[in-house]
Amino acid sequence: MHVKRQQFKAGDIIFNEGDIRDNAFILESGSVDIIRGLGTEKEINHATLKTGDLFGEMALIEPGLRSASAIAKDTTVTYVISSDVLEDRLQGLDPVVTSLFSMLIERYRFSRIESEMNPNDEVFGRALSGAGRAFHSPSTLTDFATRKTDALKELALEQEIRRALDKGHFKPYLQPIVSLADNHIIGFETLIRWHHPERGLIMPDEFIPVAERMNLIQAIDRKMLECACDIIPQMHKLVRDVDKPFISVNLSGVNFDDESLVFGIAEVIKNAKIDPSHIKLEITESAFIGNADKAAKILEGLKAIGVTIDLDDFGVGYSSLGYLHKFAIDGIKIDRSFTARARDNKKSMDIVSAIVGLANTFGLGVIAEGIETQADIDGLVKIGCKEGQGYLFDKPLTVEEALSKLIH
Repeated sequence: MHVKRQQFKAGDIIFNEGDIRDNAFILESGSVDIIRGLGTEKEINHATLKTGDLFGEMALIEPGLRSASAIAKDTTVTYVISSDVLEDRLQGLDPVVTSLFSMLIERYRFSRIESEMNPNDEVFGRALSGAGRAFHSPSTLTDFATRKTDALKELALEQEIRRALDKGHFKPYLQPIVSLADNHIIGFETLIRWHHPERGLIMPDEFIPVAERMNLIQAIDRKMLECACDIIPQMHKLVRDVDKPFISVNLSGVNFDDESLVFGIAEVIKNAKIDPSHIKLEITESAFIGNADKAAKILEGLKAIGVTIDLDDFGVGYSSLGYLHKFAIDGIKIDRSFTARARDNKKSMDIVSAIVGLANTFGLGVIAEGIETQADIDGLVKIGCKEGQGYLFDKPLTVEEALSKLIH
């Protein structure tokens, strides 16, 4: 269920007065006339809407017939919002936000039904907005405009992410994970990069949050897993060691809302015909928030496949210590912020030492992130941390660059 994009030519009728309400529309570009009595002697143009405006919104609130017509005034592009799409998006919101939104919708519906004006559904929202301006400060209006702009940007970004998935514009970069004893590469973490045809290289911080909100992260994570499975045979051909390097793949906590996750990962690995022990899945504690029992069941299913599970960003959450004995976890990754603070702060190094000791007690592996100096290595080795990654060893590399590091 996703937001669709639709284009109209000048003069096209988007919907007619008397049509059944099915969708609302948000204007991405162009303009739309809202007309009552179209083609009659009583024809009235109630409003001309422009970029960012919403119309046909009563379709999201209650069934019925359109009380006005919408005509594209010039070449116009809209986002089409159905009630199913709205409900799907609301499912992912904080319950408080969902509740407030529902109350606002109900008040809007009540006002429309009870109002003596009996306004039409296409322009009433604008009337309320206009009436409200007498009671709001200019800064509030500016904030509203900003929110509208941000919403349009997010909708546009969603469309671009979908195209990028279709066109194969998401690429894996690999950052080495090494043995701190001798800087020997033992594996790579897969880090996604977006090769945008117009904007160039886009970092994940810009698009991953949107992908998670739009339920696109599952497709992105699966794509990175498929890439990792393709890389492993190439990688192992270059290595003579008995212990072949692994590849770790980040798995968003959003995936844990879907119990079919285990089947999907098993399917990818089976189709690639690789040994699952060479795949490591990195998850954060967000995977456990909401339904811990469901998350535990999924983790057990993943372990049954034969993959390894690491808890990423360890130490930055609130309940990480409790997860070590509750869930099927094989290792932890100490967040880079701890490594950075430990350089100049004995207390921070004591915390890292305690984390490493705790992991050893539970029989878990430990990887320290964010290593940038030899002093970092010396301090970590001293407290028993054996593996790490960071810019001291290498930045995230293209697949070709990463594979060249393995050639002896």
